[in-house]
Amino acid sequence: MQHLKKPMPKVLITGNGFDLSLGLPTSYSDFITIINLLNSEIKIDFETIYSKTGNYNYIKENYKVFELEYEKIETLRVESKNNLWFKFFKNELEVETWIDFENRIEYVLDILFSSIKYIKENIFSKGSLSMKNINYNTKLFNNDIEIIQVLKKFNIIRADEYLNITLNTTYLIKKYDYYIDFDLNKIAKTLSEELNKFKKSFSSYFEIFVYPFYNNQKTRIDRTLFSTINKHYTFNYTPTFEKIYKRAIKTNFLHGKVDLDSNQIVVGINDLPNSEIDKRYFLPFTKYFQKLDIDTDFDFLSEYEKKKRSNYIFFFFGHSLDSSDEDYINEVFDFVNELKTHIKKIIVIYHNKKSKSQLLINLLNIRGKKDIEVLMKNKNLVFYQIDSIELKRELKKDISSGTRISVI
Repeated sequence: MQHLKKPMPKVLITGNGFDLSLGLPTSYSDFITIINLLNSEIKIDFETIYSKTGNYNYIKENYKVFELEYEKIETLRVESKNNLWFKFFKNELEVETWIDFENRIEYVLDILFSSIKYIKENIFSKGSLSMKNINYNTKLFNNDIEIIQVLKKFNIIRADEYLNITLNTTYLIKKYDYYIDFDLNKIAKTLSEELNKFKKSFSSYFEIFVYPFYNNQKTRIDRTLFSTINKHYTFNYTPTFEKIYKRAIKTNFLHGKVDLDSNQIVVGINDLPNSEIDKRYFLPFTKYFQKLDIDTDFDFLSEYEKKKRSNYIFFFFGHSLDSSDEDYINEVFDFVNELKTHIKKIIVIYHNKKSKSQLLINLLNIRGKKDIEVLMKNKNLVFYQIDSIELKRELKKDISSGTRISVI
């Protein structure tokens, strides 16, 4: 009878910061900058595109120049130019991260819900409308220019340069030659279809401008760094861990994977804004609906539920730990708190002091002061800088703790 050490779980959980640490142009600002370049008059080539990205110096030092696929670029240019969500976001200069991006989706829906409720109460509650009675001025929305511009960009209303407002009859329910209400179903269907088209263009962006880097590295990286990882989950849509670190373990894509054929990625919000209007039509905008609908890895840590006597280390690398992924974060922390083993640890990898502070703020916001204080006091929650000796030591540490299985 031979005794072998049973490998203990070291679980790596990555976010977009993981890709960014390798110089890949996967930030929201990279994405929207390049999309806007495609729709400009500038000649498109490698230098023009990537010189505008946040990691261009890293790209020059670590990757070879490669040819762009211009036919695919032209398709992406046309698709993005005609998409309602692209039209809205291209001028949203305050959006800096993917979290901000998702918050703006919620912002649009919030304005939409409140505006429709307002119109129902102030117009349709007084009776039906004829064609000549669908024209208004800014007083309709209490002169709120922001509301008017959002509704205009999504074609819910039309507004001229003097902000004379006309309700878009495409989204009104007509009966006996009169308009009697807003067609919520049609509004939701249009915006949802546009979001799906946005996802397809989003996937195209990654296939055109990110994937080529995998086969064009010119400098070596330490592929042994994650050699002891037993499981990898990612909130990214990209196979970066598999491609760069050449690991055989399967990546579990919590928000779906870039694939133009299936177009099954999660891009949305945690939950719908509070409103009295019927929200069932807008459920496709939520992450939980999308995850259930496309069958992503929403079971997450369930495979470990019966293995709580094992040692565990969870590594968060490049994830913001923001409330947008609160359910997953709580699942990890609750799991660690329930463990009765000697080694149970959550390691948060950070880039610099500023990012560490923000990560800690986000965790305190989700978990509360007491839980975070206890975990850090007991060394069950630690923060390590990306290039620190302590992190490398934890990654290489054997946590099997003498546990053995019998092989006959």
